[in-house]
Amino acid sequence: MLRPQGGLTCPMKIITYNIRHWENRAGMSNVQHVLRVLDEANGDIIGLNEVLHPFPSPDPNLSALAFLARELGLEMAFAPAFQPTNAFHLPEVMSGNALLSRWPILASAAHHLTPVLKNQRGLLEGRVLLPDNSTLTLYVTHLEPKSEDVRVEQTRALLSWTIRDRDKPHVLMGDLNTYHPGDYANETDLNVFQARAEARGFTFFQAKVIPMLLKQGYVDACARHPQPTWDADDELWARMDFVLLSKPLAPALQSCRTINTPEAQQASDHLPVVATLNLLQP
Repeated sequence: MLRPQGGLTCPMKIITYNIRHWENRAGMSNVQHVLRVLDEANGDIIGLNEVLHPFPSPDPNLSALAFLARELGLEMAFAPAFQPTNAFHLPEVMSGNALLSRWPILASAAHHLTPVLKNQRGLLEGRVLLPDNSTLTLYVTHLEPKSEDVRVEQTRALLSWTIRDRDKPHVLMGDLNTYHPGDYANETDLNVFQARAEARGFTFFQAKVIPMLLKQGYVDACARHPQPTWDADDELWARMDFVLLSKPLAPALQSCRTINTPEAQQASDHLPVVATLNLLQP
């Protein structure tokens, strides 16, 4: 896949970003904030969570998502997270996941994950045509925020879709609303995390989703250098946003980091995660 001529490396930046329903931490529209953050990041493929669509933008003729795509020079796809109860009476504005790509998006689909007590989440599947005429499949999701057991059910549902690409290069990314137990070097560190979480009013839970995905062969792009992605200025230190690579794609990983600029801190309560891949010609 993506084999540049002349034996050169070809970096690809993949970004996952929860944009907080187009609302910054002050409760105002963050469309311009998100644009500046992503423009500076210069990503090639971007997965977005908590996207309202359509939503007003500085251009009265474009939705916020279309405006963002135009200004960044990227293609776009949107998938609602909640399955409408009546296809003939759709809500004027829907919430879901989005995909932006520097390269053509050949196809996209919205898969709806197992609903639990009316809480339903979605999985956006997109197939991108790369410059060497190979394709790369991207999966973008946002899991339930309140229950790890519900997230486990949703993860089982999304794996029923991603399993088709198990032996192919693909990416699973998004706000998984869970933590990676490997981020804590020992039981003492985990106990500190638990105490801080409970002090904030959260119910602590045993992480199951990330171990489940790792068992399925996914590689956590930021495992070597984990950084907080949610309320990063808080001592809780929570990493909720992940870029996960299938085994065939993992050897191309060069680096992974969060974007923790003042602009990003203002734009959303989540920080973007950027995984850079170096794809080589054999």
